[in-house]
Amino acid sequence: MKKLLILIILITIFIAPSYSTTFTGEVTKVGEQESNRVIDANTKQGIDYAKISIPQKKFRTYTDANGNFKLPQILVKEPIIVNIEKEGYRPFSLTINNGQSLNNPMKIEIAQSEPFDIALDTEILHLGDNKFSKNSANASDFKLQSHGPSYSKNFIVTQNAKKSTNYLVIGSILGLDTKLAHQMGQNKIKSGAYSSPAEVYFNGQKIGELRINGDGQRIKIPNSLIKSDTKNQITIRAGQNLMANHIDYDDFEMMNLSILSE
Repeated sequence: MKKLLILIILITIFIAPSYSTTFTGEVTKVGEQESNRVIDANTKQGIDYAKISIPQKKFRTYTDANGNFKLPQILVKEPIIVNIEKEGYRPFSLTINNGQSLNNPMKIEIAQSEPFDIALDTEILHLGDNKFSKNSANASDFKLQSHGPSYSKNFIVTQNAKKSTNYLVIGSILGLDTKLAHQMGQNKIKSGAYSSPAEVYFNGQKIGELRINGDGQRIKIPNSLIKSDTKNQITIRAGQNLMANHIDYDDFEMMNLSILSE
């Protein structure tokens, strides 16, 4: 009974934003209005010339002087990522789920960057081995060749950043085939054919796991692991199919990797 209660709580936490009319996060807010618009989270004013893209559909546009923009008139059959970029603001992406339409206007709030924020990668990255079932989560949306079973990025962290709480933030994740993702209806793989979670390492030490698909996932970075004013490294390793009799990496895609200080 205790395990069932925990699962219900997890499902409530991670599914609720996808089906509600308002999405809220640590740095953004998305709601419905008469037209699509990107605004500053603090001033509530429209942001001009912010880039709006849907990488899986090779679509790109920009906001006008008032922050308004238009999206293509399509019904979303598989989850896709809508990405918003503007210099001086924290990167943001939003997953539009199955059955939802891009025709419903959205208001998107984005927050200005903080001095110690680090944008690691703003592109879509495909991890795995390019071997995946059609029932894998979001397999029909995979457009890129695999980067390989792991991804690493080096970066410099200043001494002042250690005075704050630092997080690795992943804007959006698609394609994880873990047991929890299956229980949440995020894939149609056969029962028992689960993959282990993707693992996250900071300077060689494991700091977390990725078990579900979705937006704005964050992992706290222990300040004791941070090296000031010299090279630090984030590594993300794809999980493996737990039922295969050979090495079979889980294929998934992620976008907007950042180190945020608070």
